[in-house]
Amino acid sequence: MQEVEFGMDWQKQSCCISLEMEFLVGYPRDHTRGTSKKKREKCLGNSFQVDTVAFHLSVLKDRFPCGMNVLSLFSGIGGAEVALHKLGIRMKTVVSVEICDASRSILRTWWDQTQEGTLIEFRDVQSLTHEKIASLIRQLGGFDLVIGGSPCNNLAGSNRHHRVGLEGDQSVLFRDYVRILNSVKSIMANVG
Repeated sequence: MQEVEFGMDWQKQSCCISLEMEFLVGYPRDHTRGTSKKKREKCLGNSFQVDTVAFHLSVLKDRFPCGMNVLSLFSGIGGAEVALHKLGIRMKTVVSVEICDASRSILRTWWDQTQEGTLIEFRDVQSLTHEKIASLIRQLGGFDLVIGGSPCNNLAGSNRHHRVGLEGDQSVLFRDYVRILNSVKSIMANVG
């Protein structure tokens, strides 16, 4: 029995598995604390690999020495936000859109402990209408980065029986990402 061999009970092993997942995906230690093992692992399994995202975002560091405003769609547990933080890029404001309560709680807890900027949260990506986006852009002076990873439940993974592509219940939300990005571009082109 592994429990006896390592002198560790199942609860401690479960915690170690979550910590190992956090490490492998690039999050700080205990990033997903405060929620159940199952929710931690689901949130981590649906997240960005932080160091890979940081590599791609590293080109922004010199372009935004005073910080940036970010629109984070399908924010999850904050992969993009953690990546920007690791790069030393200050986030003045992040507008986060995430439907999962556990993920929002994890991101909010991390934000409150590490950031000085403002976190504005929305639950549903479909609630971001053209008018709401225009209001946010007026309020913040624009977005410097729009980032996110829409759900891929119907596109990939072990979900062989329900891969219905972009018409699936979750993956169809990709169209909202495109809609919002186009709104941001058109509003900001007219503003500035």
